[in-house]
Amino acid sequence: MFENLKLKKITKFIPLIGIVLFVYILFDIGYEKIIQSFSFIPWYYYIIALFVFIPKLILAGIKWQYLNKKQEIHISFLTVIKLYLLGLFYGSVTPGAIGMHIRVYYLRKKSRAPFEKCIANSLIESTLALIAGLFLAVIGSGLILKSYPGVLPIIIGFFIVYSLAFIFFMEHNRGKGFFSFIIRPFLPGTHKENLDYIISKLYKDIPRLRNLLLPFTIELVMWSIAATQVYILSLAFSLSIPYVEFILLSVVSVIIANVVPISVGGLGLREGTFVVLLSTYGVSFEVAFVLSLGGFLVKNLIPGLIGLIVSLVEKESPVEAIQSSV
Repeated sequence: MFENLKLKKITKFIPLIGIVLFVYILFDIGYEKIIQSFSFIPWYYYIIALFVFIPKLILAGIKWQYLNKKQEIHISFLTVIKLYLLGLFYGSVTPGAIGMHIRVYYLRKKSRAPFEKCIANSLIESTLALIAGLFLAVIGSGLILKSYPGVLPIIIGFFIVYSLAFIFFMEHNRGKGFFSFIIRPFLPGTHKENLDYIISKLYKDIPRLRNLLLPFTIELVMWSIAATQVYILSLAFSLSIPYVEFILLSVVSVIIANVVPISVGGLGLREGTFVVLLSTYGVSFEVAFVLSLGGFLVKNLIPGLIGLIVSLVEKESPVEAIQSSV
């Protein structure tokens, strides 16, 4: 029991690692240089980058609505857009973007679908996004193979693990067998019978793997659009990095921040990774840092804040969503 309490205390401090790293990089580079680099980016570059987010948002809505229809979750396209933006905000302020799954409660409230089905829906959508990002990151890691040969096998390892786990759990009988083997022994007798019911709800109307090729392809495009937003900001510095290579390197930095959840919203780890990656192209540390942080603003935080504001204006707080969905 003492060891469990000790472990819980340690895990509370894990998200602070990235923040400490962020502060260290900030002072190591020099905040004056960073502020100066930010000032080099014209304000309208941010506006253009935010406009580029619009097609990504539409594609996100199409992809998620496609999954909703496959799972018999009935919800309007506009609501899907709102929930995507809201999930983007909470994902931006939590380690590993885990906060995005707050949308499960809103999805349950809006669609009246079973709570378990909404959980499966959110997990499928987010896992597809991660696997698509890992796929692009594998290609991007090949670009820096000579400078950082250790990155490629690590990314490939994550890609294989996540892909195989996803394929394994998408099959009802395998998932049921796994959860029954792992969870059932720890449940009181009165709850063991409920486990089969919960699992059946979790897998109700779950899409087949062949039906996920379209949303996976859409995710590849969405990752490219998000990285393009960062590329637009980079035009202020006239970097000599080909567009495709910049896109792939940007994806690598974000993926590493996602699969290593040691910071709030990937802060610090994402910037540090991008600094290292772009240094192989002769980009100064302060410019790479600013591009990573500025990209986070236009890709995630600002659109997410719009989703949060819309939610609050419509008087739909997370607490109310949770209370009404359980």
